[in-house]
Amino acid sequence: MPRISKPTSRTRQWIRLPLLTAAILPLTGCDPIFDVGGAFFPAWIICLLAGGAATLIIREILSWLALEDHIFWRPLSYLGCFFAISTWTWLFFFST
Repeated sequence: MPRISKPTSRTRQWIRLPLLTAAILPLTGCDPIFDVGGAFFPAWIICLLAGGAATLIIREILSWLALEDHIFWRPLSYLGCFFAISTWTWLFFFST
């Protein structure tokens, strides 16, 4: 019966390189890029920050109004709120 040897570090390197390349390729379309204080940021970072901040504000408002306890599946509801606000921010400010 043949013995199966463990992969060497050289074999792992040849496996890892195509996987990293495949993971980086989707990130090449991160446009538009704009200048913020001398540093260039992709617009999706701003959209994610806006979505997170707005979701936290909505959560505080719901908690203040004592409505948070009535929300069904809170994590999923807040995740949906985050994605919706992030997408709306992208469409309003950055869609061409």
